Amino acid sequence: MSPLSRQSIARKIARPAWFLFAALFLFEAWLWDVLGRSLTRLAALIPFEDFKRALANLIARLPAPVVLLIFIIPLGIIEPFKFVGLWLIGHHHFILGILAFVVAKVAGLGVLAFLFEMTRAKLLSMPWFERFYHFVLRVRAWAHEILEPYKAAIRQAVAPFKQRLREIIASLESGNGGFGRRLALLRNHVRRLRGLT
Repeated sequence: MSPLSRQSIARKIARPAWFLFAALFLFEAWLWDVLGRSLTRLAALIPFEDFKRALANLIARLPAPVVLLIFIIPLGIIEPFKFVGLWLIGHHHFILGILAFVVAKVAGLGVLAFLFEMTRAKLLSMPWFERFYHFVLRVRAWAHEILEPYKAAIRQAVAPFKQRLREIIASLESGNGGFGRRLALLRNHVRRLRGLT
């Protein structure tokens, strides 16, 4: 096989691999955002204001390397559950294994995102961590660039169906029957919930 054909094969393999990497990275970033916001809202509901204030004061007083340990320790606790999930899958307990892996993944990302919001200022005071943080932001922007043409194509393909669905819903809402009123109420309720998130 000539070097030229090897290069063309490598390019054909590399493109889907970069696409897959970008898609997985953005999925993780999306989970990080959603779970972090959810846990922050959940923590805001906890009535232990003195405890939360004391925790924030403790983090403010601790040196940055110790805060980094506080940030990493939950990962060390949750991460082994992923291996338990993989072990279960390897021993033919597929549903239980996948469930354990997904729960560990979601819990790990959620807790890390929440802790990062609490410790961000202290962690970013370390120059190497700040460089790493900005590197991750650049990778995220690159992943968006890689996926944007595909997302635009999907949006364009789906647009006629969304338009038709909007027309159907509008025609049902304009009807005099009780179904149209219930549908309109449901849409308003969904819009209000979106406004809260």
